[in-house]
Amino acid sequence: MRRTATTDELYFVTLTVTDWVDVFTRRIYNDFIIQNLKYCQQNKKLNIYAYVLMTNHLHMVANVEEGSLSDILRDFKTFTSKELIKLIVDNPTESRRSWLLNAFEFSGKRNPLNKNHQFWQNGNHPVLLYSNDVIQQKIDYIHDNPVRAGFVGSAHEYWYSSANPESPLEIIY
Repeated sequence: MRRTATTDELYFVTLTVTDWVDVFTRRIYNDFIIQNLKYCQQNKKLNIYAYVLMTNHLHMVANVEEGSLSDILRDFKTFTSKELIKLIVDNPTESRRSWLLNAFEFSGKRNPLNKNHQFWQNGNHPVLLYSNDVIQQKIDYIHDNPVRAGFVGSAHEYWYSSANPESPLEIIY
């Protein structure tokens, strides 16, 4: 049985690029995701307590002040997928343009709900964080992700993470 995410609970959320394609290796795409997370914070009452944007996925501990977390994630994914495809098409320095577009087109053809491309994997399944220990475990997991991937030696060195005190995305402590 599925639960509906409520406003007073925290959730662990992962949004993954289809087929784990490494898109977020370019600052322009990363900054676009951050800009849209900020929009959701300001206009859709999304509260983010921890996050990391990796090369092919986004982890967050989050909740919403009102409405449905699943609805916000669905809308975020719908908008960002279309706009990221446009950014890839229009980016004159994108050396992987054809390969990326072919990968997303191939994924889109496998999904009868899509007309063209599919950027994000299907599904929004926020995982309820039911205790302070589990919350801390997920925050540590999120922050250690770039270290485990070998991108940085220490979590606070990774720019697109709430572990970095100068992170471009404001979080709730």
